[in-house]
Amino acid sequence: MARTLEMFEKPRKKREWLMHVVDCANGNCGELEDGEQVVAMECARCGHESGWISLPSLTAAKRGLPCPKCNTVPNV
Repeated sequence: MARTLEMFEKPRKKREWLMHVVDCANGNCGELEDGEQVVAMECARCGHESGWISLPSLTAAKRGLPCPKCNTVPNV
């Protein structure tokens, strides 16, 4: 019996739906640190818009952020 349990690997985590950048502005405001970007993000699946948020870099923004509406179930 114990041998059968060893055959199966742990299941992969569920797919995480991401929001991606739809508009970007370089942070020329006095409030932002050097290199921070102000971006607006949108989910292609449900259409949720994040509004303007600041992220540490454009690369971090391009990676995407988890959509709060599509990922309502905790991703374990």
